[in-house]
Amino acid sequence: MDLVSGVSNSITLAKRLREISKNIADAEFKNVLADLSNELADLKLEAASMKEQLAALQEENALLRHVAVPAEEKPSGTKWGCYQFESEEGLFCTACWDSKRRKSRTTRFTAKFRTCPVCNAAHGTG
Repeated sequence: MDLVSGVSNSITLAKRLREISKNIADAEFKNVLADLSNELADLKLEAASMKEQLAALQEENALLRHVAVPAEEKPSGTKWGCYQFESEEGLFCTACWDSKRRKSRTTRFTAKFRTCPVCNAAHGTG
């Protein structure tokens, strides 16, 4: 039984107790029962919210696992001040890789320099 259905069942039981309490004249009992019903309703809303947050975090986690760079991946060499990787063509920004482990493909700026479109770092042989 999950949390939401457990709280829902508890609310149902509290409603039944409220119906039974109509035959009882004790005002304190009725107040406590009303407080219990309110608490359970609040818990049900909070549990539903937590369930939504959990689903969103699980989705985000799955996405991050999918796009994460394997820990053992390393540049295979350098050319014109940029990293090269065996698994991909192109030249990649050393600043992006060294600071965030992100492969940012550089673009040619001049015959001797390349730039990173992500961090705007300049790479080249001058």
